[in-house]
Amino acid sequence: MAAVTNFDLVEERDLSVSSTASVLQIVAHPDDDLFFMNPATFQTVKAGTPTTTVYLTNGDSDGRNRRPWQLTAPVVDQEAYGKARQNGIRAAYGAMVFGDRTAAWTPSTLPTADGAVAEVYSLTDAPWIKLIFLNIRQHGIEGGLPRSLHVLWQGEEERVRTLVVSGGIVNEQHWYTRSGLVDTLVQILDLTRPTLVRTLDPDPDRLVHDERFPQRYDFGDHADHCDHTAAALFASLALEQYEGPDEGRTFVVEAFRGYYNERWPHGLGTTTVSLKEYFLNIYGAADGYDCGDPAGSGDYAVGLSARSTGWVQSTTPRHPNGPWLGLDARGRLTAFAVVNQQAALWLESQAGSGQFRGPFLLGGGPLSPGLTASLTPDGRWQVFARRMSHIGPDHAHRREIVVLEQAERDGVFTDWSILGNPSAGQPGRDRHLGVPAVTRDALGRLHLFVRNAGQGLHTRIQETNGAWGKWTDLRGHELQEGVSALTAPNGRVEIFAASREGVFHWVQGRHQEELLRAPRFRLKVPASPATAVVQPNGRVMTVFRQPETGRLLMAEEDTPGGRWSKPPVSIGGRGGYGAVACAASPDMELGTLVATLSDLGGVAYRFVPGGHPWQELSTDALGGPPAYAPAAAFDTLGRAWIAVLGVDGRLAVARQAGRGSVGFDAWQVLG
Repeated sequence: MAAVTNFDLVEERDLSVSSTASVLQIVAHPDDDLFFMNPATFQTVKAGTPTTTVYLTNGDSDGRNRRPWQLTAPVVDQEAYGKARQNGIRAAYGAMVFGDRTAAWTPSTLPTADGAVAEVYSLTDAPWIKLIFLNIRQHGIEGGLPRSLHVLWQGEEERVRTLVVSGGIVNEQHWYTRSGLVDTLVQILDLTRPTLVRTLDPDPDRLVHDERFPQRYDFGDHADHCDHTAAALFASLALEQYEGPDEGRTFVVEAFRGYYNERWPHGLGTTTVSLKEYFLNIYGAADGYDCGDPAGSGDYAVGLSARSTGWVQSTTPRHPNGPWLGLDARGRLTAFAVVNQQAALWLESQAGSGQFRGPFLLGGGPLSPGLTASLTPDGRWQVFARRMSHIGPDHAHRREIVVLEQAERDGVFTDWSILGNPSAGQPGRDRHLGVPAVTRDALGRLHLFVRNAGQGLHTRIQETNGAWGKWTDLRGHELQEGVSALTAPNGRVEIFAASREGVFHWVQGRHQEELLRAPRFRLKVPASPATAVVQPNGRVMTVFRQPETGRLLMAEEDTPGGRWSKPPVSIGGRGGYGAVACAASPDMELGTLVATLSDLGGVAYRFVPGGHPWQELSTDALGGPPAYAPAAAFDTLGRAWIAVLGVDGRLAVARQAGRGSVGFDAWQVLG
C-alpha cells in the first residue's frame, strides 16, 4: 500500500463512536500497552473510544527475533525485528477491536516537530484507532556509546537516531533531540486532543536487588526498565505544555506501573490474566501464524512466555485513587479530583439536591492523581496533593506534598502551600514520594501520611493553631502505594497499609500520642491498597484484593476499638484491578457500600454485610472504562453516591435509587 503523507488525525468517525472522548497512550516499546495497561486498553478500544498509541522506540533490542521452530542461532537483524514488532502489535489491536488479527491497516506518515518522520497506521474499518511509531532505536551502538531514550533524557547524548525498519513506509534515518522529542509529543497531543492520557510510571520504586529480587530487566536501583521511565518523563514534560481538549473540556492523566508487577502480589483474576495473555500471544505469533512479511509476524520471544515474566498478572496504577467524595460543613456533597493536572472542585448546589456545579479549577499543578481533602473544625476545606514540582535528570527531580485551604467557610481558596517531602535534599530519593492520606483526630489536629522513598510511612501533624510539626518516621517496610487513614469513634487515629507480608496497622494508644504499628496485627497478604472505613456499627473494617483472584477480602474488629481476632473473609467481587472505595451508610440495615472497577470495565458494587449480590454500573454511556478507582459517599439524606473520572475527562456520579435500595440511577455527567 502506498503511504499517504501529511497525515491528519482529524477525520469523520462513525456516529456510534463517542464524540467527546479521546485517548492517547504514550509508551516506550510495542507491547508496553499490552503488558502494563491492559485490560484498560482493550476495554477502551472495544467501547469505540478514539485511541492513539505512540511507541517511542521500535524495541529492536539485540536484533535476535528467534522463531519458536528455529533450531539455529538467529541472525542479528534489528531492522527486521522492529518491523516484526509492528506487525505483532497491529495484529493484537485488530484482535482487540474486531476479534480479527488480520484486520487491514491504512499507512501514512507524520512529519514531526523535530524534523523526523513517523510511521502511522490507522485501522481501516475503525480509523479512530491509530498506532504511531517514532522508531527511535532502542539499543543502537555508535562510537562505542549506547543510544536510547534513557541517555537522551539524562542529557548524556544530544540526539538519538531512528531505525529504518524493513519494508516500512519511512525510508530515511532521522534524529531526535531531547527538546525535539518533547515538541513532537506536544504536537501529537495537539493533534489528538485527548481527554485521557495514559503513560508509564515516571517515578518507579527504589529496589534492593538481591537473591529474592534479582536484577533481571530493572535499571539500576529502580524497579523498572529505564526506557519505560524515560518515556513517562518525556510525556510528563509534554503534558505541561498541553492546553487540553477544545471547547473548554478537561483531561485526566493515568500512569501505570511496569516491571513492578512481578515483584508484588498479583492482583488480577484468572479471566483477565488469560485475556491479557491471549492478546500477547497474538502479538508474539505464538501459534506460528505467518502474516506474509519476511521480517516476521511478531515478537516471538513473547509468544507463549508472557505469563512467565510476572508482568501479565497485575495491572497497577502508579497513583491508585481517583476522585474524592464527601460532605462539606453544610451537608453538600463535594467532589475533588485532578483534571488538567490541577485540582478541581464540584459542589452540590443545595444539600440533598443532587444538582452539582463545577468543575471549578483550583490550580496547583502539575499534580499527580489521587488528591485528598479534609474539613477543618470550623468547616473550611483543606486539599492535599502530590506535586511534580520539577522534572529533570535522575538527581534533579523534586516531588512535594502541597495543600490548598479555604480562607473561610464557603469562601475563596488561598494560595497553595508547600509541605515538603520527608526525603527532601536527598538526591535520588526525592521522587519516590507517595500520595497523601489525611484524617483529623478528636482534638481537631490534622494527621498527614505519605509512603516514603524506603517504602515505609512518614507523618506530619498540623496543630489546632495551624502550625505544622516536623516529618516523623513511623517505620514500616515494603508498603504498596495507597494508604488509608481514619479516625475511630474513640477519637484515635488509625492507618492501614498493604505490604508484601500483609496489611499493616498503626494506631494511637491515647490522644496526642504518636502512632505505633500494632506488632501482632498481620492480615493476609493483599494484592491492592487496603481501604479502611468505620462501619455503621462503629467497628473499623478494611477491604483489599486477594492475590491471584481479583476477589475482595474483608476484615473487621471484633468490637469497636477491640481486637482483630478473625481472619479476613471473602466478599466476592467481579474482578477488576486497583483500589477499593468504601462508604458507611447511616442505615444500620444497609451496611457499608463497597465499589471497585470490574473485569467488564464497569463499576461493581455491593453493600456489606447484607445478603445482596454484586451488581454492576455499566460505563458504556460514559464512552468506556473510567480512569482510576471510583469514590463513594452518602449524602445528607442517607443516599449512596459513586463517582468516577470518565474516559472523557469529566466527573460522573451515580445516585442510589432510593434510601434502602440496592440499585443506582443512571450516571450523571458533570461539566
